[in-house]
Amino acid sequence: MVNTSTEQLVAAGCEADNSARRALVFVIEALTVGGAEQMLVAMANRLSDSGWPVHLICLTQAGELAENLNSGIELHVLDKKPGVDFFLPARLRQLINSIEPLAVNSHLWTANTWTRLSLIAAGQRIIATEHSRDTWKSKPYRLIDRILATQMQAMVAVSSDTANFYAKEIGVPETRITVINNGIETARFREADGESVRAGLANEGEILIGTVGRMISAKNHPRLVQAIAKIRDKVPAIRLVFVGDGEQRHTLEAAIEEHGITDITTLTGTRHDIPQIVKALDIFVLSSDREGHPLTALEAQAAGTPVVLTDAGGSADAIVCLPDTLPVINQSPLNPVTSSGLLVDKTVDSLARGLLTLALNQSLRQEMGALGMRLCESNFDQNVMVEKYLHLFSG
Repeated sequence: MVNTSTEQLVAAGCEADNSARRALVFVIEALTVGGAEQMLVAMANRLSDSGWPVHLICLTQAGELAENLNSGIELHVLDKKPGVDFFLPARLRQLINSIEPLAVNSHLWTANTWTRLSLIAAGQRIIATEHSRDTWKSKPYRLIDRILATQMQAMVAVSSDTANFYAKEIGVPETRITVINNGIETARFREADGESVRAGLANEGEILIGTVGRMISAKNHPRLVQAIAKIRDKVPAIRLVFVGDGEQRHTLEAAIEEHGITDITTLTGTRHDIPQIVKALDIFVLSSDREGHPLTALEAQAAGTPVVLTDAGGSADAIVCLPDTLPVINQSPLNPVTSSGLLVDKTVDSLARGLLTLALNQSLRQEMGALGMRLCESNFDQNVMVEKYLHLFSG
């Protein structure tokens, strides 16, 4: 259910000039499993539930998450050829113009590039969303971004770090960049029951530390393995759980064996009960080298679980703090507690210190967890995110 302010915005737009009844178009390469894709599906569904006509265009394939779209959403798959598809711009332009949308919102590099290129001088309102600090972009790609920035009304960055990257390193005018943090269904995680899941993952009395995400190099799961190996003898009972799968699973398994923590580590593979899992944890951790605005960290805090995050891109924006406070790297938590987690340097020692601090202090975990649960709704709820996007779409 949308919040009152979003309902009022929808109603006001409809009554004012009927523009709110025009369709919204979202463009992405494919709805494969990933944070950006999950966020887009959630936003499209929420807008569809609010009465907006929604079209979602996948350039290459539908992807696994397409099955999660509401039945009222029009899904278009353009079967883009690998690499440069010279016929794609005309097809994409024709499709979007036939819809006559209020706004077009593209996500990630491939969709952002082809959408802006296809709609040059088409008179469409274009909003491009960037989900991370894309340091991989070479000079030609950065030049393309700067040139195509003139073809959009706004760029949404999911974190302040992403906004700073595109303004200072890519050269997108700051006046065109708006920060809108990702949003989640906070009530779904707040109300989850993690007891039965916990019973299946940890023995009584164990401190359950876990992470959720794809097993890819950017997540640097071996760093977490090394950190747990450093602290296991300092914590009476500890259990580490990895939820997810991916191309780096064998590398992770080798690291677990190398550092001698096989006996206290569980790899669950892909799970679909994430609200219950993050609720069951004592500590949620991301040991990443790169993050945009990690949804799993938001979900953990909404469930009342404190987090330890490496200072990787947008992770600082993903820790819930009291007003006018910021997460401080490598300092002991303040008393009273002002945030729902710890931000640490991207080193094994810093990560180990952060985990040990929470593992040995139950009252601190409880205070941080309670703060996160209390503040997540006002900071990171989907309704907050959707309302901000609606203001951009409506001009």
